[in-house]
Amino acid sequence: MNDKEEFFDVPKPGGSRRGARRQATRGFFTHFLWMAGLGGLVLGLVLGVIKISGKGPAVKRSIITWLGGSPAGTSNGAGDAPAIQRVEVPVEKVVEKVVEVPVEKIVEKIVEVKPPLPSGYVDWKKVDVAKLWSEIPVKTEMVTEQGDTAVKERGREESFQIEMKVKLTVPKPNTSVEELGSINPHLPKMLRDFSALVGGASVSPFYHHLYQLKTERIQQKVTRIDEILSRHNLYDLETLLETKHSGSGRMLLLAQGEMDVVSDGSDGDRWPELDDYISMSQFYQPFTSYGWAKQTSTPNPLLDRWEKKLQEYEKEFAIPGLSIERNRFLRAQIEEMKPQVADLKVRSYLIAEADPFVVIPLSMLGRREENPFGPAIGDYAVVVYNDQLYPAIAGDAGPSWKFGEASLRLARQISEKASPYNRPVSDLTVTYLIFPGSADEKKGPPDLEKWYQKCSALLDEIGGLGEGYSLHRWEDLIARKKAEKEAAAASSGTSATQDAPENASPAPASPAAPPAENASEQ
Repeated sequence: MNDKEEFFDVPKPGGSRRGARRQATRGFFTHFLWMAGLGGLVLGLVLGVIKISGKGPAVKRSIITWLGGSPAGTSNGAGDAPAIQRVEVPVEKVVEKVVEVPVEKIVEKIVEVKPPLPSGYVDWKKVDVAKLWSEIPVKTEMVTEQGDTAVKERGREESFQIEMKVKLTVPKPNTSVEELGSINPHLPKMLRDFSALVGGASVSPFYHHLYQLKTERIQQKVTRIDEILSRHNLYDLETLLETKHSGSGRMLLLAQGEMDVVSDGSDGDRWPELDDYISMSQFYQPFTSYGWAKQTSTPNPLLDRWEKKLQEYEKEFAIPGLSIERNRFLRAQIEEMKPQVADLKVRSYLIAEADPFVVIPLSMLGRREENPFGPAIGDYAVVVYNDQLYPAIAGDAGPSWKFGEASLRLARQISEKASPYNRPVSDLTVTYLIFPGSADEKKGPPDLEKWYQKCSALLDEIGGLGEGYSLHRWEDLIARKKAEKEAAAASSGTSATQDAPENASPAPASPAAPPAENASEQ
């Protein structure tokens, strides 16, 4: 078969001529459709590649130019501007026109949608709950009611008033041997007669009196909500028990509470140079309730500061024309500081930085005739924390409504982070064993070894300590500081007493302390 016959599909000899023609026509159109489809596919692929490459506009302009036309937006006339000049419109100008609508105006239109005005009185009520810095939740409720005219309501006190209702839960004292033992598991093993002492104890009236004072203070300060007692200072005493040992008859006041820090006290005889960080603290006072007559002529390190402050008050008070409030303030300060200056000249006090002592609420002092368990300044005490027992004395009086304060020396022994601004123990895990009527007849400079011996004997009178427990033995920091100063002076070839006043007598010697700070009694 030749090519022509193959293309037109020439029928075999003997077939119909008309049928051969129809068959040839169908073959032609079939091949035409295949060629058209293949061309469309190739054209689609080419256009897709051009679009992806971003060259579409350039190709379009080239094709139009090749065909003899002009690209869109241009003119072939001699007077027309070139097309490129008409496209060089600065983008900034277009953007400026778009953003020229101020956003504020759009926002104002949204905010200006207001609720419809009321046609009469609208009842209003809202409850709000917040928490103060003192961790006390406060719930406020605002309620309105329809009244009379403004002229009449302005004259009625009941028209606008605040009703305050304080809800306060007063805790009950803990009298359970098991519960107190769970607060500090060492107590039942540390004190041999712990169960008998607690089991036979009665709640001290001082406990109820303390919480009565706390409640009264909250009521007094309720309109000064920033001065109201914090939750921490409200619940600072777990229990206060009065008990007596069945064998010795020794009275014991057992308290369970927290421990805050006191940094007060000064003594020129023993420590002429105080730490400025301590003495300049916000609440520092150079006095403690426990004091004695000075033994040397070395002045108190705070005397000069107090005298200068008194002189400043007296000088300002002499200025005429001061306001009544300022005059009243100055007079009160002068009347307070005059006896203080006189006291600093003739008396010495405990030093919170060096001496271990506890603070007794003022409301408990001076009540011994009324209650034989009433503590007094100078009474001996033992402070228990975890498995340690520390000898101390009742050395200062504190606020009537607060319990659980101790000297900086004692606080730092419990926690090295303790400071005038950081309490060593926030939880109610400190036990205070106070022995009413145990104070020495004559007050004098602290004798830490004597305090150790006296507290050891008092512990024996309430049953003694269990096996494995011992009373802490304090190191005399002042004696150590003096020895270090003398050693430094000896190494430099100068006398440690070179700068001491002529009439100064040596500080009373303290018995030598054992090498170990917490050595057991031999």
